[in-house]
Amino acid sequence: MLRCALGGLLAALLGAAPASAALVEPSPSPPIVIDGPSAAITGLNGLSVARDGSGGLVYVKAGHVFVSVLAGGQFQPPVELDAGLPPASSQPVIAAGNGGVLLVGFINAGTLYVVDRASSSAPLAAPEPLSGGAANPSLQMSNFGKAYLAFTAADGAGHDVRAAYYAGGAWSLEPTPLNAVSAADDAGTGAGAPAVATAGDGVATVAWGEGGHIYTRRVWATAASVVDEQADPSTVGGCAEVSAGHPVAAAGGDSSFVDVAFQETVTCGGGPQTRVLVNQLQAGQYDGAVPADGVAAGGESAGDPDVVMAEYGQGFVTSERQTSHAAFAMELGGNGGFGGVLQVGGTPGTSAPDPVPAIAGLFSDLIAWQQDPGTTGPAEIRMRYEPRDAALGPETVVSNPAQGATDAARGLAAAGDSGGDAAIAWVQGSGSSTEIVAERLYQAPGAATPVTGKAPVYARTAQPVLRWAASGASWGPITYTVKVDGTVVGQTGATALQVPSLLADGPHTWSVTAGNPAGLSSAAKSARVFVDTVAPRLASALSGARQAGATLSLRLSYRDAPPAGRPGRDASGVASLTIHWGDGTTSRVTAGTHRLTHRYARAGRYRITITVFDRAGNRTTEVRRIKIAKARHP
Repeated sequence: MLRCALGGLLAALLGAAPASAALVEPSPSPPIVIDGPSAAITGLNGLSVARDGSGGLVYVKAGHVFVSVLAGGQFQPPVELDAGLPPASSQPVIAAGNGGVLLVGFINAGTLYVVDRASSSAPLAAPEPLSGGAANPSLQMSNFGKAYLAFTAADGAGHDVRAAYYAGGAWSLEPTPLNAVSAADDAGTGAGAPAVATAGDGVATVAWGEGGHIYTRRVWATAASVVDEQADPSTVGGCAEVSAGHPVAAAGGDSSFVDVAFQETVTCGGGPQTRVLVNQLQAGQYDGAVPADGVAAGGESAGDPDVVMAEYGQGFVTSERQTSHAAFAMELGGNGGFGGVLQVGGTPGTSAPDPVPAIAGLFSDLIAWQQDPGTTGPAEIRMRYEPRDAALGPETVVSNPAQGATDAARGLAAAGDSGGDAAIAWVQGSGSSTEIVAERLYQAPGAATPVTGKAPVYARTAQPVLRWAASGASWGPITYTVKVDGTVVGQTGATALQVPSLLADGPHTWSVTAGNPAGLSSAAKSARVFVDTVAPRLASALSGARQAGATLSLRLSYRDAPPAGRPGRDASGVASLTIHWGDGTTSRVTAGTHRLTHRYARAGRYRITITVFDRAGNRTTEVRRIKIAKARHP
């Protein structure tokens, strides 16, 4: 089962949960093909979405590792990561961090390689060997750029569980193995493959199988806790334990609360039964394992455990029934507390549903699974979404049956961002028709706010440019639809639009609506634009003795008139009037003033410049040239 590489928020330091916009059942866009059709596609191996919406998915094709970067809600063309290495790559894992950080690990010829991208503007680096004799990597990153990679490494006599730490753009190996139960145990192999949970506070917990039991150990950077803890119990509902395996782990923002789920085989009344259990590690002690599968002791077997936790602990433990092929989930509350168990899908299936839980929002989550109706139709991918403080929503089919039957056994993954957007990816088709397919689930974009300030926007052209602030949606592309006076005048992906038709002088109401590829939209409050294409009228008269020291009187006549035949209210009005007297002095006149006086101190020729502006920025200028004589003495 694939695990979402989702970081946590440092909830322990943030205190109470922050306010969050209400999320609703998201709307899917049409599924897109990432790669294929091609018989060379082996399977999908991982999908990770950071809390800011960036991320990517990783898969194997023709023995090589490919990644499709997720940027702005769009999956980019796949890129081969292991070019130059022999075509024997396998087991790729991926983790995304805010700002476009992307980490990928994979195995090639027994060596664990890592590839990193430092930011959305940086290229994917060349593969870097990290450890030889390696297998079974598990990778997860926090919101703050710290990541842990757990894996199995050969030690000469068997295998050990190791860990590596990523911070500041560099990898460091933990110096000693994590498994210290018994040197003779073959740790981290088969059903005991390790799993890592990275909490928002930068501390990781690694879980693995060893000697038929499940153990965990915390890791701070490259230092491990002194002792390991056993997660599996000796009995389950009166049934004796046979063995435990397939561990998965999840943590939110606080590493003090880590939920570890696993598959437990028990014997009860002489017959074996497989169960899915979950145990919470609080600080350095387990609370006690409880069933997460909803089956009765001695009844139907369950398996395929998976677990996710959001920043404050909400999430799911998922499992599947091995006979009826029904998917089930245990709800997790604050700090990963155990809740009730419910059936996820309402329709019986004929093959394993491979359920995958994922986080989409600070408190919201979803479950994706495969529904196989058998002879009545092709297998398909379904999902149920749970907004904050709500129950799981209705079943929604996200795959397209025209592309053939889905194949979750070869890959099904899901992940989401902090805004509630999510992606689900899977393998669909078979043979030469095999494809890597992805579905994006969009929340409505934020509203695009018109840039108007406190007053209406004035324009001195009949085709004004209308501007607005971007919606802030992390996934797009966002299309903005602009209406003027209730009529659509254009669409654009930019944050400005010039009105294509001529607007009459006077006030107009306009609005902008942000829409995404899923057809969801958000409309902002309407704004006003006042068109005024006519410059103000201006006339002046100068009187008085034109000699130094004498008082001159300037009479002004001005008004802002609308176009001919239009009412006066369609003119924006006079905004200001300025007089440059030509001797270095300036008078700024308040609208409504019609008479000014001025004295020239010296004789000479002067140029008087009178300029009147209306509110739209139209101006009219009048220039008067005068000659000032010397003052007369008695």
